[in-house]
Amino acid sequence: MDTPPDLDRALDALYAAFSRYPLPAKTDVCDHCVSAERVRAARAAPLRMLTASALEPYAWNGLSTWGDVEEFKHYLPRLMELLILEELDGLHAPSLMLRLGVRWHSWRKIEQEAITATIDAWWRHTLNHYPRDVDVMTMIEIIADSLELDLAPYLAEWESNTTEAAARHMAWLMHDFTVGIARNTEWDALLDNWIRGSAPAAILERGFFSASSPEAAQKLSDALETHRIWRRH
Repeated sequence: MDTPPDLDRALDALYAAFSRYPLPAKTDVCDHCVSAERVRAARAAPLRMLTASALEPYAWNGLSTWGDVEEFKHYLPRLMELLILEELDGLHAPSLMLRLGVRWHSWRKIEQEAITATIDAWWRHTLNHYPRDVDVMTMIEIIADSLELDLAPYLAEWESNTTEAAARHMAWLMHDFTVGIARNTEWDALLDNWIRGSAPAAILERGFFSASSPEAAQKLSDALETHRIWRRH
């Protein structure tokens, strides 16, 4: 999949912001958790050439049984890029972004700005493509819960997105959110109020009338009915 220019720019800025953190000459790693061969694989190529398979062990173990914060910062741009490109399993996203979220607010401004710009571009890329390995609800949780960013602008961007993919994500969310567990957070209340409002119906209706297939139209129609039921409760 070709990446859009805004995502390319965001990733380039992310690499630049974290380029001051070279790969350390030595790393501390639990040899019971990670084999020496896997450690070597994660250190065997320039950062932007490391594959998902080479970095997957680090994605599981970074900052817990492998390396320190500076080593995490070294690998972070490539890990985020591989997640966005769906080369690294999306199951890693919640854990990686949580490890980032508990630390990044104290980092340098240029690093915070680069991360935010990458998340913004990742969100747009998600809305423009369906399905996604990291689904839209996981993205919302990364944005609002793990990274503690203001969710409102991201929802506003969803409202303005006219692609069928954005509507399909909404149809999916109609099911996922209604069966989800209440989190009792400000962002969850914001999302709940937004879903009970008119924006989801507008997104779904727009997608329904321009659906590319009967199957897509049916899913969007079903989601509209779910939304009508949701708004009554």
